[in-house]
Amino acid sequence: MKHITILIAWSVLYCGVACATTQQEQTVLKAPMPHQTYTGGAAVAVHRARLEGYFEGKNGNAALLAQLKQEVQQCTKSLADSGRTLHPPTAWPEYVMLHREETYTAANRSIRYTTELAYGVSKEDCSLLAPIVSKAVLASSKGVCKIDISNKTARGDCDSSGHADAAPERRAAAQPPAQVRQRMAAANPALAALLPPASSGQRTILGVRCNVFQQAANQDGDVSTLCYAIGGAFLPLRAVDKDGFGGLLLESTTPHGYQLKAVEARLDTAVGSAVFMPYARGYAVNAGAAP
Repeated sequence: MKHITILIAWSVLYCGVACATTQQEQTVLKAPMPHQTYTGGAAVAVHRARLEGYFEGKNGNAALLAQLKQEVQQCTKSLADSGRTLHPPTAWPEYVMLHREETYTAANRSIRYTTELAYGVSKEDCSLLAPIVSKAVLASSKGVCKIDISNKTARGDCDSSGHADAAPERRAAAQPPAQVRQRMAAANPALAALLPPASSGQRTILGVRCNVFQQAANQDGDVSTLCYAIGGAFLPLRAVDKDGFGGLLLESTTPHGYQLKAVEARLDTAVGSAVFMPYARGYAVNAGAAP
């Protein structure tokens, strides 16, 4: 019995975004990963990760949820005498703004899929509005293709191969040691500011080691903490030093912003090339105005 109690307590404490309470949240979190949806084509060696998280806001998710409940209460009060049939929610989401993303990065190209769910209140019947928006961005030395999965459109450099023939980008030199960076900052702050931040240590997430970086999030002095995977048989696209900063993101903590953490991470795996070109499935590509 004691063992069961401990397991229950652990699940309550650490369930994170997996504790979805609404159908929309379950739709976002239980959807198959892109490489399971976009199958086929030649095998491509990749590092990949799936991150889940939420938008914290200035006062945290609890404050955003309290605000959402207040807006529903105000709506029902204002429409009480309208004669309309009202549909206030009977279940509340765990997170007002939910985020999921999957990144697949090869040596010469990468694609990042994002799915976002943001709750609002309908002024017509006081129900919750919960649009799900899905997008992807394919990037390489050939350019950028912006893909709107929800509306099945794509704009930009969206070729017929998903940038399969893109040249790997040149790697920048390894970053100088922290002591050298400190001297550079003292001598020339403007020059030092152009360098990527130095690693402040390492962590292990889901069995994958990652370098921890801290960088300014805004002009108010807030600092974001990012953890980029290291290791594997190749450096991912846009890794700017030998440790792979700028490669596969496993965790991101941004004050007043999104809090994201990997729930799945794999180095040196393979996916079908179709995952790099979802727009090949009947999307309108570069139709109308330029992106």
